[in-house]
Amino acid sequence: MKNNELFTPADLRKINLGWIWNSQIGWNYERMQGLGYLCTMLPVIDKLYGDNPELKQKALKVHSQFFNTQPAMGNIIVGMNVAIEEHSRSAEGIDVAASIKTALMGPFAGIGDTIFGMIAGAVFGSIAASMAVEGNPIGVIIWVAFFISVFFLKFKLFDLGYKQGIKLVTTLSSKMNALTEAASVLGLTVIGCMVATMVKFNLATLTMNLGIDSAGEALLKEFNLQSYADAIMPALFPGLLVLLCYWLLGKKWMNSNKLILLVIVLSVVLKLLGVLNV
Repeated sequence: MKNNELFTPADLRKINLGWIWNSQIGWNYERMQGLGYLCTMLPVIDKLYGDNPELKQKALKVHSQFFNTQPAMGNIIVGMNVAIEEHSRSAEGIDVAASIKTALMGPFAGIGDTIFGMIAGAVFGSIAASMAVEGNPIGVIIWVAFFISVFFLKFKLFDLGYKQGIKLVTTLSSKMNALTEAASVLGLTVIGCMVATMVKFNLATLTMNLGIDSAGEALLKEFNLQSYADAIMPALFPGLLVLLCYWLLGKKWMNSNKLILLVIVLSVVLKLLGVLNV
């Protein structure tokens, strides 16, 4: 083990197994895999920052934030963050790890869902199901073997992330500030894309009576409010809604449960007023 490495291969494997176990068992609607990520990183935090309460508190706060990705691909992110923090052991290293985590969770979720869910899962699942329907026990064996292979692949993905994390901090240590800023920008870009695609705030089409024509029929004019909003800026109101929620969460009297209830009530009221199109 090198001088700047505190974790033995056995320690790294325990951390790896910790993520495999915690990634889904601590899932919740507020921070999704955030609790599982924190539980995975607790041994790392204790070993690296046990004698520094300030850094330990910072690491606990950072690693308890929102996190959600495909569980298998999450092993790469965990491995990278362990390597980065192990070699830096500083506030800057914690910030870099947090930025990389935020930047990679979205793209890795898409890649992992495609590979493990849509492609591999569909291929092996269809083969196994067709054979099982015919009464062939090999179908069950194929499906079980698929899950076992994915389980062992998670170890390789963690090792890959750890090696890349070491390479990151050893070759780019002199550019740590620039790396932190770049990762932060990438993370914000990913979050912006998520807001534009996942947050729905569609305005309704208003119909106004402009009077009666010569034939005695009502003159009706439709105004598509959503098209007007999109002409100003696409996803304008989803962005404003997210900014409002972010601002409210900064208030001491607001928490995630209250905010969820507030958004539900606001949605119902706007729908009843004919402003929202659901």
